[in-house]
Amino acid sequence: MSSVVVSRDIYCPIDEVFAYHSDLERAGQYATNVIACRRTEGAGAVATGQRFAWRYRMYGIDFAGTLTIRSVVPGERVVWDTEGGVRARAVSEYAALSRRRTRVSMRVDYDVPGGLVGRAVDRLLVESRNAADAERSMDRLVERLEAEVAARLDMQPA
Repeated sequence: MSSVVVSRDIYCPIDEVFAYHSDLERAGQYATNVIACRRTEGAGAVATGQRFAWRYRMYGIDFAGTLTIRSVVPGERVVWDTEGGVRARAVSEYAALSRRRTRVSMRVDYDVPGGLVGRAVDRLLVESRNAADAERSMDRLVERLEAEVAARLDMQPA
């Protein structure tokens, strides 16, 4: 099993960060490798038991499967698992640093399919690429959320 761990501080209130980042159908807006994530069971805000159909590109290969929300602590933590092309568990944690700053931390533990050959390819090539893609995705998350905050500030009367 391989792991990717990333964290960013975002100039945006925790409730907005949590609402945006935990809405997995929006993941393709910032996550570089997510092709699509569509809810198949459950409605409304993220909740335990909701299921999604997902498509993901890892090192140029497309994978598809099912994503299930395993646990949610609103404003603090979301845990989900995937089955199908890639088995993974992701844990996203959120911490308010101030009224307007939030730290998002994410850990993804995953298995690359293909047995021994898949694990060898993962160690030699895929792990470093996945780490770089995760960093880029978090940077895009920060850019998107901070741009929304900046746009609101620009709209306020002087």
